Amino acid sequence: MCMLVFTSTLQGVTMNKIIINGLEVQTYGKNTNQSIIFIHGFPFDHTLWDNVIDTFKDTYYCISYDIRGFGNSQCNTGQYTMESYVEDLENIILELQLDKPILCGFSMGGYITFRANEKQPENYKALIFANTATTSDNDETKLKRSGAISSIDKDGVEPFLDKFFSVAFSEDYTKKEPLRLKKLKDKIMNFNPVGIKGGLLAMISRTDTTKSLQKIDIPVLLISGKNDKIISPDIMEQMSNSIKNSTLVSLSDSGHASMIEKPEQFNSTLKVFLKTL
Repeated sequence: MCMLVFTSTLQGVTMNKIIINGLEVQTYGKNTNQSIIFIHGFPFDHTLWDNVIDTFKDTYYCISYDIRGFGNSQCNTGQYTMESYVEDLENIILELQLDKPILCGFSMGGYITFRANEKQPENYKALIFANTATTSDNDETKLKRSGAISSIDKDGVEPFLDKFFSVAFSEDYTKKEPLRLKKLKDKIMNFNPVGIKGGLLAMISRTDTTKSLQKIDIPVLLISGKNDKIISPDIMEQMSNSIKNSTLVSLSDSGHASMIEKPEQFNSTLKVFLKTL
């Protein structure tokens, strides 16, 4: 089911807010332009991409959405899998009647993108991966995520977020932007904890998509952060070496959330890549 909720025009660019199967979807620009779907990471929402979309909405049809359980999207049972996240993405593409969109996935959004392309590689024009990986969780990581679910049940979301933010952002950015990080944290604190735990479950159960890298024959951009403590630049370099038509860019002094810490570098990297298409 697709229902138009809100339409506005600012400086000649149309923005639509649409509900698709319980997901809040935002579209920007003309639907006749090449479409790009921006898929946020855990535990954020679609606003993670606001700065990026502001840069590209004049020339591309930009779509962002809240992954189920995050932001303003429905939570439902919270029993999510990476497959159900991919099905949600496919439903958005179907409802918006997108022809060969470009997918841009960050962190968990990258996991969704890798699996979506593995399922139906003919559906996409190009892929952009930011601070993400193809490997599934090893036993140690599964236990850490399980422990995080237990800690959220016991102590709430805030202690978990404090720990997550300490590794998701570089020390330099944490010192320079405490108010922005507090605002971001406060936003996430308003999400349903069931959705956050569901995201952890989906990551625990995801499959390994490493073997699919050698089959990718469309242009791929990979963006890493040199100070990323969650997905190291070495991991993304290994992925790039396995993809025949790929470009790897490592952003200096950036932690995991590269589009937040280094927005100008991130956007300029996207611009260069998109021009090659």
